[in-house]
Amino acid sequence: MIMLFYLLNIHSKSLYTLHLLKNKTIFNDSKECHIILRERSGRLGNRLFMFASAYGLSLKYSCQLYIDRNIIDELQQTFKINLTNLLSKSQLNNLTSITKIQNHCLYIPDVLHSNNSYSIELLGFWQVHKYFIDHMEQIREQLRFKQSILDRVKNFLDKNINKNVSTSVGIHIRRGDFLRVRRVSSNKYIFNAMSHFLIKYHSVIFIIVSDDKEYCRKIFGQKNNVLVTPDSFSAADDLATLTLCEHTILTAGTFGWWGAFLLHNRLGDVITDSKSDHTPLDANCQQDDYFPPWFSFLNNTN
Repeated sequence: MIMLFYLLNIHSKSLYTLHLLKNKTIFNDSKECHIILRERSGRLGNRLFMFASAYGLSLKYSCQLYIDRNIIDELQQTFKINLTNLLSKSQLNNLTSITKIQNHCLYIPDVLHSNNSYSIELLGFWQVHKYFIDHMEQIREQLRFKQSILDRVKNFLDKNINKNVSTSVGIHIRRGDFLRVRRVSSNKYIFNAMSHFLIKYHSVIFIIVSDDKEYCRKIFGQKNNVLVTPDSFSAADDLATLTLCEHTILTAGTFGWWGAFLLHNRLGDVITDSKSDHTPLDANCQQDDYFPPWFSFLNNTN
């Protein structure tokens, strides 16, 4: 019930923000701009969207960027983030006016204007690739996994996959809290997506990452071409595992989205479940704002 209230609250704030942007000019006449990120909502997938949107907007409009030190420290536990020329906290405190924009998944084309001066703070999840897709290489450069994580994951994959024989397909299966407040992709969709790759590549090994690995071993792990990552793997290890596979099957949730976006194989196939979540939080989400053009939808879903 608490989670549902939170989702409804974010939805109403997003609509209110959109109304303000349609009816009010928020910019002034000088030439400096600032993008500010202090909020730490959700888990890793959501936080990556927030980081990428803030960084992407700062690059697009040549704005100065402030990201809270706690956010940087947390992400640096996983990634080799090396941002330079960030605004300091004292510089942030000297800003006279900050416009806060609450957004979950709306694409607002005119949220910034490069010839005006403004200080904008991002609130909410900002799950829209269009805010940073034009700077994809810079995003990927900042989101390179730490070597210790890559070594651990590569060791696991090398022990279990003969790359000369099998094509690797990573699968992200989100369950957990989605069972209560949103939805999970059906097992039928997952099996159909697996069949798609078996038809296309014949010899395939599927590597599953999930927040419910016991369930995945029970439902999918009986097949000799399916691996579930070890329970000892962290969320960062699981995300890195997805990026090191040749192709990806996505289910609901942003975690797998980032596994596909950061895929090392730039020519890899990404299959995703196109069913909407049917919650107030997603009422205004547009499919092409959330999914990049190289993500494909499996027609045979239920």
